[in-house]
Amino acid sequence: MDIVKKTLKDVSPATKSAYNKALAVLNQNNIDYAITLFKEIVQFDPGFLDARTKLREAERLHFAKMNAVAKALAAVKSVGFISKGNMLKAKKPKEAMDQAEEALALNLFNPAALTLLADSAKKLNAMFICVEAYEIIVEKDDKNEANVVKLGEYYKADGQGIKYLSIRQKLADKYPGDLEKLALLREAAALASMEKGKWGEGEKSDFTKNLNKGNKDQGDRIIRADDDIREMIEKYSKEIAEGSESIDTRRRLAELYVRANEFEKAIEAYNWIVNKMGTLDPAIDKAIEKCNTAISKRKVEQMIAEGRPQEEIDAEKKSNYDYRMERFHERIRLYPNDLQIRFEYAELLWEGGAVDEALEQFQIAQRNPQHRLIAIVYLGRCFAAKNQYDMAIEQFNRALEDMPTMNLDKMFTLYHLGITFDKMGKKKEALDCFKQIYAVDIKYLDVAERINKYYEENK
Repeated sequence: MDIVKKTLKDVSPATKSAYNKALAVLNQNNIDYAITLFKEIVQFDPGFLDARTKLREAERLHFAKMNAVAKALAAVKSVGFISKGNMLKAKKPKEAMDQAEEALALNLFNPAALTLLADSAKKLNAMFICVEAYEIIVEKDDKNEANVVKLGEYYKADGQGIKYLSIRQKLADKYPGDLEKLALLREAAALASMEKGKWGEGEKSDFTKNLNKGNKDQGDRIIRADDDIREMIEKYSKEIAEGSESIDTRRRLAELYVRANEFEKAIEAYNWIVNKMGTLDPAIDKAIEKCNTAISKRKVEQMIAEGRPQEEIDAEKKSNYDYRMERFHERIRLYPNDLQIRFEYAELLWEGGAVDEALEQFQIAQRNPQHRLIAIVYLGRCFAAKNQYDMAIEQFNRALEDMPTMNLDKMFTLYHLGITFDKMGKKKEALDCFKQIYAVDIKYLDVAERINKYYEENK
């Protein structure tokens, strides 16, 4: 079973008790014993983030006290653990992770042990553990470019767009003019911009300032107000009028046009970049699609306001849907193994009511750790739409097994599980699902209405 992230509130009382004991030992500066206790907790429940953090803290303290002789002895002692782990990782990755933890308890900065931990965790879709391992590897040797690239890929797989962008920025700066690295930088920028739905503050703003070293202006502020957007549009437009051939200037201008709802001008700027680069990278392709979709949506709103016939409105909606479908077909042709594209394609198929085709794509997309759970939920919805309720319930329950906390994803899953039970005539099972949501958010969709209706009918 895949490893999922947990915090102190998610673990069992026994694990919580063991953690508190280990914490007390660490606070008493009994480092070796603390490592032993935290290591046992992590080996038992590797997704327990608080324990992982404290284990690494204790291991760092242990490493700081080690002299050259101690490090040499640790290297010798760790060979057996690493060798055994490498033999286990293909078929028994969890046991291989345990062996890696034994080696890391001896020396946290053992690269072979950290690589074993990451390789094994990857097989269990625990990308956050892969990130942890490679952050330590790169911390010790940030000159090894292969490891830096690997860390970036794990950031990407774990959905950490801002950190992925940071790495891609450094590599793009190191190799100016490398179109492949520039394309990957654009991809990273797109992922970062989607993280939490928008650019944030602090750390993120630094990346927006330095997205391309080739641009002379490294001091762009975060732009929010309409006046700021217009001012920056004028600034970049002036640079272009003066002969600037900077790809980054056009990209920034395109993004500003999007924020100003000037989608036609944004498309023009993006197309200039495509012609300049000689290739259509996925991030720009998606940006152009979003602009065209926004134009179509605006047109539909205008048609409704003018009282145009419904068939004309439906024709416009269909035209845009067909366009989006065409773009996804092309992306899949170019990037058949990109699971992010597969997930988005599945969503579009579901939106269009192509249930069987969506089902197939969600089955593929669930291999993406970032979207695995929601893809499983949509598998359940597809089965439910086909009236295959028993199979739908299996998928919903499968997703719920890896949702320890009552967040929006869990409420979404419980809601559709409840709907499925209701369609099967299993009113009490449906009620139980809705009550779990109601206890957390009484305004979630029509949950309150459904619960009130049940009690009214069963007075």
